Amino acid sequence: MTEHNAFRGGLQQPGENHPVTSLILLLALVFAGAVVFGALSMLIGLAVTNGAAGIGNLERVLEGNMSDVNFLKIVQAGSSIGMFVLPAILMGVIEKRRYRYLDFNASVNPQLWFVIIGIMFFSAPIFEQAIKLNERLVLPEALSGLENWMKAKEAELERLTRIFLSDTTYWGLFINLLIIAVIAAIGEEFLFRGCVQGILQRWFRNPHAAIWVTAIVFSAIHLQFYGFLPRMLLGALFGYLLLWGKNIWLPVLAHFINNATAVISAFYLQRQGRSLDDMNFGEQIPSYLYFISFVLTGVLLYQYHKTATEKNTRRHGKTLG
Repeated sequence: MTEHNAFRGGLQQPGENHPVTSLILLLALVFAGAVVFGALSMLIGLAVTNGAAGIGNLERVLEGNMSDVNFLKIVQAGSSIGMFVLPAILMGVIEKRRYRYLDFNASVNPQLWFVIIGIMFFSAPIFEQAIKLNERLVLPEALSGLENWMKAKEAELERLTRIFLSDTTYWGLFINLLIIAVIAAIGEEFLFRGCVQGILQRWFRNPHAAIWVTAIVFSAIHLQFYGFLPRMLLGALFGYLLLWGKNIWLPVLAHFINNATAVISAFYLQRQGRSLDDMNFGEQIPSYLYFISFVLTGVLLYQYHKTATEKNTRRHGKTLG
């Protein structure tokens, strides 16, 4: 049976899974991974911390009332591997004779790696503006209860983020980069861009619809409603990086740069004795820089698309043969 790359529009063949079936299978793998690795990571966390967290004190850990957050970090790392990394890899193995969701071997023009670095650097003001726009969200009076819940959830997640970033040692920086940048970038890109976006493209037969629906799901799953818009735009950006470049490591790099920049910025600010609130650079950006950011990001995206698609066009016939 011919193997199809999910991003090259392979048509469904007799006996192959319908995209809905593939989605259900993926969700089942995510659920199983979350349960198994969630339990294992809790046991490992209790063993490493000598039971300091304790099952009875778990709620206090999650609320940030304990100085030792190692338990929380172990659970987060284990859960991320179980929910994102492992299900995506298993999905690739189970359906490997039908589709290739995670293309690790697609050749990449070395220029693309540097273009991605430029895109993530010059697009930062655009995402800062998106954050400011999102924060102005005000729901109708009839939905005040929902808005209050959203604000409470946002405050809770912000508190957890501050707990993660509170360690100002270099070892703490390494652990935070591993969990927040490396594992998150690999896991979320493997699952969302590699599998979900690939399955939706098979279903919709439209790569743009697949990219934007995946981006919406990707943003919603984080349950940070006042960061929904910028995260959705990031998800769409990562989706196009994969669509054009074909290799899953391209959006992984972009995702890593985004998360690592935030971790390193928080580390630097706290080492200087400053608050994490100083990470809000939106008020410090002159208005004209937004225009420059938009233009440069557009130019780099055009260059990325041109470089990636030229190479892919030359080898397209051989890949699908």
